[in-house]
Amino acid sequence: MKILYVAPRYHTNQVPIMEGFLKAGDEVTFVSQYRSSTEDYSMLKPVVLGYPAYFRFLLSCYKGMKKIMGKTGKEFVIQSKFGPLPAGRFRKILKEKKPDLVVMRDRSVYNIGVTWVCRRMKIPALLYTQSPYWENVEEKGGAVRAFFRANTPRMRITPVLGEEKAGKTHRKKGTYYVPFVMEPHIAPEEKPHFLDDKVQILGIGKYEGQKRHEMLLQLTEDLKNKKPFYPFHVTIVGAVDTEEHRRYIARMETFIKEHRLEDFITLKRNFNISQVYGEYRKADIFVLPSRGEVASISHLEAMSCSLPVICSDSNGTACYIEQDENGYIFKDAEYGDFKQYVERLVEDRGKILRMGEASYRLVKERHPFGNYKAAIVEIAKKLGNGNG
Repeated sequence: MKILYVAPRYHTNQVPIMEGFLKAGDEVTFVSQYRSSTEDYSMLKPVVLGYPAYFRFLLSCYKGMKKIMGKTGKEFVIQSKFGPLPAGRFRKILKEKKPDLVVMRDRSVYNIGVTWVCRRMKIPALLYTQSPYWENVEEKGGAVRAFFRANTPRMRITPVLGEEKAGKTHRKKGTYYVPFVMEPHIAPEEKPHFLDDKVQILGIGKYEGQKRHEMLLQLTEDLKNKKPFYPFHVTIVGAVDTEEHRRYIARMETFIKEHRLEDFITLKRNFNISQVYGEYRKADIFVLPSRGEVASISHLEAMSCSLPVICSDSNGTACYIEQDENGYIFKDAEYGDFKQYVERLVEDRGKILRMGEASYRLVKERHPFGNYKAAIVEIAKKLGNGNG
């Protein structure tokens, strides 16, 4: 099978999928709009197609203006949502690769261009979004939303299940629930535990407000002062790519010094994927307190390394966690709920081991590449028969 993916960047949640296709002997091409400092090119190097010259000029003017004003710009949002496709260069890639299927990430100006080129060249195209399989019936956006829907593929896949509620949500025709791919990485019997005789707590995410790392700072202080005391250490790993990230981590470092937490928490930055897996190996518990996380891959990575997971119910892929079996889902923004689940595990090392075993088993059962490819092949056949 020849398949071509188009996305804003080569996100870590796509790496296991690309690896699966390559190992299966398929021909896969990944086209991105821009690159990020934490991308992993060990198996596949994406084609960074970028944008037309006029848009790059306008974007540089925007960045310069924001710098003069001393404000943080939204260039990443502008790029991914409103950046136009360099259609000539993309058409040349399609002629060279001759894909059987094009999969594009999200409804955007860029992918309107991708859709038009694919339709003109009669290449089947599929939309990949992270909005739930079960979506809200009442949609906002009017004419703009209708325009984007009409000019991007009607068939879509999503790794987010959502919640089925009669009368409130429904499954759209042509929507397929296809979970993220994740191969097992560290089996329970191969995993080290409780390094330095401490429960090692790991959080991963960019140093920005949405990730709510400040909850881990508060958690560190509370666990430090808890009686009786249970030995622990918190590690946070995240990207620092923008001025906003630098300011955020600086505030965290100040908090750590003021509250004398240096011996209990470590902040790490800009790790590549192999370094991240090194942190999973050393950890005992994985936590994801972020709010409004549409579809996180990190807790699935943690599960593949035999870790119990604690995450917010506002995380779209919280559906991968079985409550009280391989982790806990806490009520969004309720620190007390989050804290009690962490304490429950810190105080019961046997439960950590049992939940870690369950995480590993669930990854093997529900997230192999074979399931993903079977779904893609089925959808590609329907598109080839004119059902898209």
